[in-house]
Amino acid sequence: MEIIVVGLNHKTTPIEWRERLHFPPDILDSPLDKLAHYTDGGERVILSTCNRVELHVAGAATVPM
Repeated sequence: MEIIVVGLNHKTTPIEWRERLHFPPDILDSPLDKLAHYTDGGERVILSTCNRVELHVAGAATVPM
């Protein structure tokens, strides 16, 4: 099993980028389903706040990273 974390925060990324990458709760199903495409369907979490966005995936990668 692999754990992959990709993220950005207020210290490393301008607010304009964070605003464009924000995931409101009512649309989370689609991005989570898309993340499943790149793994064996393992666990997926999207953390999206005003200061950061993080994608967490646990499972075997099905495409080269």
